[in-house]
Amino acid sequence: MRASNYNFFFPYEADNDKVIAYNSYANALALMDKSKFNMLQDFTDNGVPIEDEEFVAQLKAGCFLVDDNINELDRLKLRMLRSRFRTNYLGLTIAPTADCNFRCAYCYEKDVIKPDYMTLEVEEAIIQFVKGHMKTISILDVGWYGGEPLMNFETVKRLSEKLIAMCEEHGVDYNANMVTNGYLITKDIAQRFAKLKITSIQVTVDGNEEIHNKMRPLADGTGTFSTIINNLVECKEWLPPVSLRINIDKNNTDASADVTRIISEKGLQGTVTPYLGKITDDNDCYDKSSCFDSCGFSREEFNYFSNFAGNDMYMRHYPRSTSTFCGADSLNAYVIASDGRLYKCWHDMGNQYKCVGHLVKGEEVSEGAYMQYMLFDPTTTNKCAECNMLPVCMGGCPYYRNDGDGDVCTTHKFVLNDFMKVIAAKLKLQKDVAIGHECHCQAK
Repeated sequence: MRASNYNFFFPYEADNDKVIAYNSYANALALMDKSKFNMLQDFTDNGVPIEDEEFVAQLKAGCFLVDDNINELDRLKLRMLRSRFRTNYLGLTIAPTADCNFRCAYCYEKDVIKPDYMTLEVEEAIIQFVKGHMKTISILDVGWYGGEPLMNFETVKRLSEKLIAMCEEHGVDYNANMVTNGYLITKDIAQRFAKLKITSIQVTVDGNEEIHNKMRPLADGTGTFSTIINNLVECKEWLPPVSLRINIDKNNTDASADVTRIISEKGLQGTVTPYLGKITDDNDCYDKSSCFDSCGFSREEFNYFSNFAGNDMYMRHYPRSTSTFCGADSLNAYVIASDGRLYKCWHDMGNQYKCVGHLVKGEEVSEGAYMQYMLFDPTTTNKCAECNMLPVCMGGCPYYRNDGDGDVCTTHKFVLNDFMKVIAAKLKLQKDVAIGHECHCQAK
């Protein structure tokens, strides 16, 4: 028996006789008496046996202690492979159009935006593609993307209705979400979200009206701020939960405070949940010198979390162990462009060298791109394998790992100490809280 490589211990400022204990593999969080912490340290450093059998059992349940014959990297790899190659799940990101009414300053799709809208032929090909998976899957997750998906809401409606009916017929759970700029949301559309089982949407507001309109104008340069805010206010009765993304760089660090104030003034608390997004120089579309690296962004994220996040938001920042990072490194997950082409990542849409299939036409595809996403193993990469945050990020974003600047580390890596101190204080953990809290020791 030995200590896990994924243990973290932090001082608990509210009580000097206690220590915050966290294990990144199991997501175990506990408040530990310092006397017991010292007992664990004495075992780890000097091999002194722990006589308290109940304490040992708790430590093992939270994966703070592991058996000597356990290779933790192998265990992570097994969990990754089980998740990456599972066949009971199908995840589709569908872009009903390549068109967009916005011209955002940092948009990585600038060069591929065009007035292409999904045809009935492609819609039917999607239905047939999903039908081919119905006998093996238990979950179908759909994300509506673009372009701007509300510019082709008719396709969203038709496909949703058919996919929902198919899932109901076969006993498959159906989940859907949408990423939209929010400009075209109306009362009628908001009311239809529930019928189409769109249970969450993401909208972006990048600060106050002046800053947002500079960053996210219409194609003709007209501002969009007031329309988006008015749409959220007028439709909040029917909208599903809204994740309100606030994209920041070094030039708009006040954006989070501005948006938080606007949410309060407009009575949108409870309807929207704000969070920070990092502006990146994807495809050389933005001034890289203005962009935060992961370390710098993590500090901004923590400052926002500390100063503006409400008490109902703190668990959003609780680190989560994972098996695969996203659909790009999962077998049964694809991005479907409006023309029927298949990709593994939405950043790749429109790039012919990253196309991994076509639902309508038989054409040459990039087997190399597919393998690049699917075969990466962070447990054999020195930088990742040696990192005690590996269970949380599993190598980071596959796109940035392959084609970006390599800045893929989870923001928790840089501010975990700060986050966990605040989270522990908010949870008000007591002495008798089980060490297995938030423990997910079994493979997902």
